[in-house]
Amino acid sequence: MNRLKLCFILLFQVTFLFAQNNFSFVFLPDIHLQPDSAVVTGFEVLAKQINRLHSDFVLTGGDMIYTAKNVSGDKAKVLFDLMDKEFKMLKMPVYMTMGNHENVGITKESGIDRTDPTWGKQLYQNRYANRYYTFNYGGWKFFVLDGIMILEQEKNYTQGVDSLQIEWIRNELLTTDKNTPIIISIHPPLINPHAISDPDSRALSVNSAKVLNLFKDYNLRIVLEGHTHLYMNLYFKGVYYISGGSTAYGTDSEDDGFIFVKVRRNTENLQFIKTTRLTPVSK
Repeated sequence: MNRLKLCFILLFQVTFLFAQNNFSFVFLPDIHLQPDSAVVTGFEVLAKQINRLHSDFVLTGGDMIYTAKNVSGDKAKVLFDLMDKEFKMLKMPVYMTMGNHENVGITKESGIDRTDPTWGKQLYQNRYANRYYTFNYGGWKFFVLDGIMILEQEKNYTQGVDSLQIEWIRNELLTTDKNTPIIISIHPPLINPHAISDPDSRALSVNSAKVLNLFKDYNLRIVLEGHTHLYMNLYFKGVYYISGGSTAYGTDSEDDGFIFVKVRRNTENLQFIKTTRLTPVSK
């Protein structure tokens, strides 16, 4: 009897561990939600398409809204309110990556500056998560990074991971088992898909090598990127570099979609899924 009981316990533990490593998620960059009936209708069709996949969660890739960077805090709040309302259509948790369009009032047109309590990254961080963070799922560790650096004097922004984050990544990796599979999510690309077809484009974005080198002795498996509205699936030295396309209106049809990631027995399978809504019309 005790032997039978022990067998059941061992079977339960093996089944539990196996289930831990089986999960799926949607990577959804560049949605560009705005108070436009066509945009909202398109997202609601998209949300139903995503719900039919029954994924465990959605990970956005930044630029969920369009746009907070050239408006005041009050107008930005309207956009975030819209995003919150529309995201309720998704029947799974949503983890968010910050993009350039989530930075409030950083251009001259906004009429505000850093003295405003909503300026820059402040409103986003007060409403949601920190601009960079980690979470664990199914035995995998996700590093969600902020790849936007505000140029206050120029009233603009640039790409790059700031020194504060670099130090945070180093410390976070000290607490990470080197066998743990790792996924990075960042809005501007670390590996630029434009460089494949444009000889004037840099393959490595600003300080990409510095960021990626931090993970060189760890089990980095996937780097998820947005910003370019292009789909790219590049596999190099055991790492997938995925530019996830876009579901924003105006995206070229071949790039109009999102990434569906399935993890089975610690092995990843990545699929680009095109949207089922009507072909976007440039706005």
